[in-house]
Amino acid sequence: MFKNVLVISDNANLCHKFAEVISNKPLQDFNFSFSISPYSNKKDFQTVNNSEIKLFDLKNSKDVDHIKSTYDLVFSIHCKQIFPTDLVRNVKCINIHPGYNPINRGWYPQVFSIVHGLPIGATIHEIDEKLDHGAIIARKFVDKNSYDTSETLYNKILVAEIELLNEYIEAILNNSYTTFSPENQGNIFLKKDFNALLALDLQEQTTVGDFIDKLRALTHGDFDNAYFIDPDSGKKVHVGIRLKSEDDEKS
Repeated sequence: MFKNVLVISDNANLCHKFAEVISNKPLQDFNFSFSISPYSNKKDFQTVNNSEIKLFDLKNSKDVDHIKSTYDLVFSIHCKQIFPTDLVRNVKCINIHPGYNPINRGWYPQVFSIVHGLPIGATIHEIDEKLDHGAIIARKFVDKNSYDTSETLYNKILVAEIELLNEYIEAILNNSYTTFSPENQGNIFLKKDFNALLALDLQEQTTVGDFIDKLRALTHGDFDNAYFIDPDSGKKVHVGIRLKSEDDEKS
């Protein structure tokens, strides 16, 4: 059984949901600490579990040494930092990943699921030295529609992640869970692969379906992702798409 648990997150909403999950379980014997990376602002996490929010830079050896000496279990809840080898070899580290491993390893799984027509879901897995590669504890698919954008699909994945956490959190904390290895190396997509999608070529020849898929994959709320260069001004013009099914119109 693990005793001192650290949660590292860069997603305030999901971190709050994690805190709700543990508050509804008989977990009084466990000590939880919540933290962020340098990519986040503590103010966004202030009300999480009514506890002090720490900041850990996993590139800083002192921070890593502190985690190793203080905690025996670490959860990565959409943390934007790469966990160093020294950490994952000395402390049990668990990742909540917004993709179905090994199909959707790496950055922004929902984006590449839409662009490449891949299934999508959520996975809880042990962290090893490779990205989204470790032994799988649990995973589940989510339904993907032809009118999902990156944002709507991502929101479905968040629901699936919380469902998996709610089902497996006690087994993980009690170190009574089982794992299985990924079937293969799968697909891995990096931040540079996402960046390569953003610039739209006004001369590119494609199908309407593929173009819609690219736009909906890059449409995520107020984020300015896809763009083209205006031929007159040379300025970026950002592009998104709005999709509405008949069911949406009836509801």
